[in-house]
Amino acid sequence: MEEIIVSEDVFPRNIIECINEVIRFLAVDDFSSVQNDMTPDLVILAGNDFLPGAEGAFRLAKRKNVPLLISGGVGHATDFLRQAVARNARYHTLDTAGLSEAEILHSIATTFWGLPTSQILLETRATNGGENGQFTRKLLEERHMAPKTAVLVQDPAMQRRAAATFQQTWQGMTPVCRIFSWPVVVPQLMPENGKVVFSGPAEDHPASLERFISLVIGEIPRLRDDENGYGPKGKGFIPHVEIPQEIENSFEEIYNYFNNKKEYDNRKV
Repeated sequence: MEEIIVSEDVFPRNIIECINEVIRFLAVDDFSSVQNDMTPDLVILAGNDFLPGAEGAFRLAKRKNVPLLISGGVGHATDFLRQAVARNARYHTLDTAGLSEAEILHSIATTFWGLPTSQILLETRATNGGENGQFTRKLLEERHMAPKTAVLVQDPAMQRRAAATFQQTWQGMTPVCRIFSWPVVVPQLMPENGKVVFSGPAEDHPASLERFISLVIGEIPRLRDDENGYGPKGKGFIPHVEIPQEIENSFEEIYNYFNNKKEYDNRKV
């Protein structure tokens, strides 16, 4: 997709509402409602740069005293993760140079959250969502681990695709593992003093508004089951995902707004 230019200047209210609607769809969550009643066999953190999600995975693994599998090599999100760590008031002292996403998140988990290394499994080769699923499965099989329930944590904007990817790549595992999706936080936008800001506590915010909106805009085309999407009629990375028409409509409003805004901004230069 073409680059999307985002500033903090206030967007029309309908665009804010459309973004909020689309991220709620993308951030599929079937764990929050049952988390007080179950203890999963495994927590999976797929590498990304959304630190509030990683922190939720750390808290859950520690509270339930279950293994935490962190998957992530050096990929598209790695530099964004390094930048997020460098800007974080708590984690900025960590040296992330040369580390994979899994190694960076492992360092945060052990240094700041008190998780012992013995509780963490690292998968450091995956460079995309499909490999997160494939390589975590291979690691578990090599360790002769057969979880029956797992909680999958990914960036909220990529949670629905991650769930679909694991559904496909973990197909045929014995015993069958039921995977619960958990984005931990679902970011929402609101206007404030002529700017667009995230609502809710600051510690739950994505590090960058531009990064957040770019992820939201990029996901719907990937989820589509057509020649350009990741579904069976396209690249075949994921099974068919049903996208409601109202989500498609909201996506088109967002996409058209930012593309028209980009053309206008370019004419002003």
